[in-house]
Amino acid sequence: MNYQPNDVNSVKLLICYLLYHLEMQITPEELYDIAVDSGTINYFHYNEALDELLINDTILSKIDENGKVVLSLSEKGITYVKDFSTYVQRSFRDRLMHSAIQYKAQQLKNASLYTDYEELENGCNLICRISDNNKVLVDMKLFTGSRTQAELISEKISTDPSNFYSSFIYFILSQEPPFEENNI
Repeated sequence: MNYQPNDVNSVKLLICYLLYHLEMQITPEELYDIAVDSGTINYFHYNEALDELLINDTILSKIDENGKVVLSLSEKGITYVKDFSTYVQRSFRDRLMHSAIQYKAQQLKNASLYTDYEELENGCNLICRISDNNKVLVDMKLFTGSRTQAELISEKISTDPSNFYSSFIYFILSQEPPFEENNI
């Protein structure tokens, strides 16, 4: 069963919590996809909460350099999150953050792959770097038993670096996160 927060105040906190931890501006469409389409927040609570947050300047809406509407947290919103985020269940906060990270991983546009091989005495390291729009997303070194194994893995990743990254993020997030209530 997929439980959701059942009051507008919890949803307002969750939206602010998300914007605080993303540390970036996002479009209203992205916020909706992360919060509502993921099943974390109810459509009606979401709309009411977002309207209230915008009206009282907890969230700011502006036009970015590309002409798109983007949302960000105001100073008032930052204080709100720091003071009250623990009033919302940790499971809701974690689920929303997981949804955001998965969503962002799936939105990669131009993922590119760089690979190299480091021959070792007892095997080979596959050096793999995945970037998207000049941002390094993954920079890893993977030990394999031989260069042939490293080349096979590289070939598999190179067929779709975006899918590899998205699957990698999904795998990491499918693990139960550690519970630390003192982290906002």
